[in-house]
Amino acid sequence: MSDHDARALLREALDFFNDHPRFSLRRDRSRNSYELASRIDALLARDKPALAVVAAARERWETANLLRVDANALAVEHDEDGYWVRAWVRVSSASIGDTPALQAERYARAIAALPETTRDVLLGHQRDRQDLSAIASRLGINTRDVEQHLADAILAIGRALDGA
Repeated sequence: MSDHDARALLREALDFFNDHPRFSLRRDRSRNSYELASRIDALLARDKPALAVVAAARERWETANLLRVDANALAVEHDEDGYWVRAWVRVSSASIGDTPALQAERYARAIAALPETTRDVLLGHQRDRQDLSAIASRLGINTRDVEQHLADAILAIGRALDGA
């Protein structure tokens, strides 16, 4: 379970406990939901940003896979255009050439080992950004065959990268 999902589950439990304040705990009937709810509330309170601008930044970039606002962003900088909130930017390893040499070699060999039509389909789709119908037209085959060639290429490359 991801951290996000776990926190959502805790929020749901807290809502339940707040709706049923005297809910007794199964294992210890002498305890009620007040103690547990306060512990959950204290844990979730640490996630609440100290500044509204941090909350706005988190909300805006929550679903982006390329930017993460610092969990403990307590300070921001202000300039004439707005606020600066501390964050991390994701850069894929492949985009800076930071792939292991062995994996790059396996990938190149797998591409070279593909049947000619399968390689043409894959390169047309990946490198040249052609859609499936354009590839089919160029190679004189139907789009179903193009899909099958792409699937075959992906499978072969996957096996080569896994060392199989």
